[in-house]
Amino acid sequence: MISTVFALEFESAAWRSDRYRRLRVGVWTLGVAGRGSADILRGLIAQHRPELVISAGFSGALQPDLEKGDIVIGENYSEPRFVRAVQTSHPEFHIGPVLTAAGIIETSSEKWHLGMTTGALAGDLETEHLHQVCRDVDIPMLSVRSISDTMSQSLPVPGSVLINPESGKSDPQAIMLHLFRNPTKIAPFIKLVRDAKSTQLALANALDSILPALLKS
Repeated sequence: MISTVFALEFESAAWRSDRYRRLRVGVWTLGVAGRGSADILRGLIAQHRPELVISAGFSGALQPDLEKGDIVIGENYSEPRFVRAVQTSHPEFHIGPVLTAAGIIETSSEKWHLGMTTGALAGDLETEHLHQVCRDVDIPMLSVRSISDTMSQSLPVPGSVLINPESGKSDPQAIMLHLFRNPTKIAPFIKLVRDAKSTQLALANALDSILPALLKS
């Protein structure tokens, strides 16, 4: 069985909504980002023991040539033979390292600094932690990320307000209060929400298209 793992529910929405289910593919939504996601994945692996874990989700771009909806394969946290299979079937995908940050990367300047100093293509909150779980139990992993915000884009709402990494959920009242106090951020926030829909769809389409190559490899 292949298990496709999402940290947060909104990342998996398009994939879960109307995708047909393959007998050999499971979908796990952990419900939490960051380090806390590792413990949940460890428990699920102990119960189901998949042959491959696909860590899928959103990432912020750390390089200027990445656009919203672009697909990044995190080469540094992926089994080489699966990376080769995806690279052969989808040369349009970006292959390279991803960075797992301690918190949401909020500003363009932070993204620029991290991209230039680490060489990573994209940043997220959980890939490194999930990969360590897979290494501990000797299960290969493939990292598939969809770009949700470009390197030049700063988030209109602080990460601590936008989403609680521990619960994996947003507090609508906190977001509305922040926007009320910062009305110039309303339009960028609406755009961010709209862009999230296309990011969901891009990720779902990418997973649909790479699964046949993975099942053959």
